[in-house]
Amino acid sequence: MKLLLRLPFAALLLSACFSAAAAQTIDRIIAVVNDSVVLQSELEQAIRVAESEMRERGISPPPGDTVRTQVLERLVLMRLQTQRAKEAGIKVDDRELNDVIAKIADQNKMSVPQFVESVKSEGLDYTALREQIRDQVLVNHVRQKEVDSRIVVTDQDIDQFLSANRTDDQSEYHLAHILVAIPDAASPEVRDKARAKAEGILKRLRDGEDFAQLAIAGSDGQQALQGGDLGWRKSSSLPTSFASAVPRLAPGDVSNVIEASNGYNIIKLVEKREAGERQTVVETQARHILLTANTLRNEDATRAQAYELYERLKRGDDFTALAKKYSDDPGSKNSGGDLGWQPPGVFAPEFQQQIDGLKPGELSQPFRSQFGWHIARVEGRRTRDVTVEARRARARQAIMQRKDAEEYEVWLRRLREEAYVEYRLGGDKDAKSSAPAA
Repeated sequence: MKLLLRLPFAALLLSACFSAAAAQTIDRIIAVVNDSVVLQSELEQAIRVAESEMRERGISPPPGDTVRTQVLERLVLMRLQTQRAKEAGIKVDDRELNDVIAKIADQNKMSVPQFVESVKSEGLDYTALREQIRDQVLVNHVRQKEVDSRIVVTDQDIDQFLSANRTDDQSEYHLAHILVAIPDAASPEVRDKARAKAEGILKRLRDGEDFAQLAIAGSDGQQALQGGDLGWRKSSSLPTSFASAVPRLAPGDVSNVIEASNGYNIIKLVEKREAGERQTVVETQARHILLTANTLRNEDATRAQAYELYERLKRGDDFTALAKKYSDDPGSKNSGGDLGWQPPGVFAPEFQQQIDGLKPGELSQPFRSQFGWHIARVEGRRTRDVTVEARRARARQAIMQRKDAEEYEVWLRRLREEAYVEYRLGGDKDAKSSAPAA
């Protein structure tokens, strides 16, 4: 599974089902999810993928039905999210899907045909994988529509955040996480039971049991099947409930049980690294004259006029006056071709390359970009300290990530609580169902 674990959709392989493969197999229903079903073949295929990824991470799959239970819940959650996407009228057509697959192949340094062959060589059904990816794109779209789009970060939020984080700590933490979730409006008895479970897990951790194994076996978090691995998080983007506990941990340490709105959490600090310095950017002020071909002036005539203006500029004609008279760029024409102070990467690559090669006061020869023929002159360069802007941008991103993670967990929990889910695993012990209250 090495290839697939490098994909940005690796989590999909743990939470989605091999629907196309399943459709070719006559087998039994193991879960009813609203008006859809999960088949045993889908579950077995997803379990194999999950266990393969665990081995790639150096985690031994736990014995018993632990992985089966976690994988089945992920399949149910994926079903619910794709159903919600379809209810919202969200679709992923083949063109968009092909673009996503091309990007995945490129990230794996392959062409699409090579990617397809690699998938098949690992014993996976490519058609089924395409549908998995389509489902994940659907889920991403519905999450953007129903969660991300509702998150607002104001300047006041940023000011308050920076005021509370005056040290601008740029430490980064590699974390692992175990969550014992509690439903909304849980009774004291339910909360006490969840707390007791979390304390029991913590005791086992203190006694030396493996964090990843216990996460797989007992966590309700979205990363349970990855051993609870949350990856690297900046100090500023830690969930509010973790923000005070994590900086006090040394690598390898495990936190006490942390109570939060989503339930009871246990955090392990895997690694820590330092980051963050003053940031500067070199900006360039340039002017240009743009000439574009039109019905009265073809490409050759446009090029010829560009060289004519270039010769006039070399003889000392005023750049500002010629730009106002001849330039076809409506955005800079009235200001004499002035493009203002701009950091690298703002302009088209051809234009950026030309002005990067000029010293202040130097004039370029006519050159062509996708917009037409240009003559450019660099007016000046400066190095600007953008630390404050970068700090505010980081703060905005941190607040967005924090709010998004919290809102997504709440949204998923509500989606699950409002759904009709019936398990048909076999045996009285495993048969259970849940449905929205009447």
